[in-house]
Amino acid sequence: MHEGELAALDLGRPDLHHIETRLSNSQEYRLDPLTALRVTRSSVVTQSRGMARNYNLHVLTLAQVDSLLRVEGSWPGTISLSAGWYRARARPWNEAIADPMLRLERGGADFLRLVTAHLHGQGVETVYSPALYPSATDVWRRAGFDDFVSLEIMERPLVGMPFPINDTGVLIERRPDWEQILEVDRLAFEGFWGMSRLGLREAQKTNRTSAVLVATGKGKVSGYAIVGMQWSTVYLHRIAVRPEEGGRGLGSALLASALDWGVRSSGNSMVLNVRPENTKAKRLYERMGFVSATTALEVLRHGQPRLLN
Repeated sequence: MHEGELAALDLGRPDLHHIETRLSNSQEYRLDPLTALRVTRSSVVTQSRGMARNYNLHVLTLAQVDSLLRVEGSWPGTISLSAGWYRARARPWNEAIADPMLRLERGGADFLRLVTAHLHGQGVETVYSPALYPSATDVWRRAGFDDFVSLEIMERPLVGMPFPINDTGVLIERRPDWEQILEVDRLAFEGFWGMSRLGLREAQKTNRTSAVLVATGKGKVSGYAIVGMQWSTVYLHRIAVRPEEGGRGLGSALLASALDWGVRSSGNSMVLNVRPENTKAKRLYERMGFVSATTALEVLRHGQPRLLN
């Protein structure tokens, strides 16, 4: 089979088998704060026939399954797009930028091109990828995506290194006030780097185990952090403080609480990402024992690039 072919006896059948290569034991997979995306490259999809498990392949090009693209939901909103076994999801990047962030759950470059064309057909100028490890960008580049922005990865062990334990009233919030958390995020991150309510909830649900840490003052949320753990790696997905609350050590307290949560959850290391030009945040992370990793995450785009704030 050559690139761009989808092998299946019957698209959409639930008993299709997938043969794939997954980097679950690699360092990149372990460090990836977006491991739950599991962007993988498929090679063959087959359907078993009979007790002898003979495999029959009917090869179809993606051009032939164009009419089978199934869209659930409506744009501008969260939509699910699928063609047989292939599947992707898209949502507006945030509440200020309606261009979509596209998440490829299963599929190859031709399916990604098909989905991207559909989104452009909805009137969007630019389609963005999630933050990806370099090893996961190949399928996106073959679909016509280009470099957009890089994010630096920082990490630190949770075993054998001291860190300040939080004593400033940061709490694990079982029922987060998402409206107040979203307000903090809007104030802390402008333009492209802000998160929507959907983005915040996705961050909370990325890993099997997660927590929302909240610092409050004067009856409102002053800062928050979202952490999660997959296997033994803890991911700091988001941390933000109200600008007017800056200088009071809330960022350090939230980060210390996140580290404490990671240790109590039996994590071995913590990973985060940061914009290279955000020197203030990088200094905080370095004070708390984080060091830069040897690789970076890449956000790719298809279409006209947007100027960053």
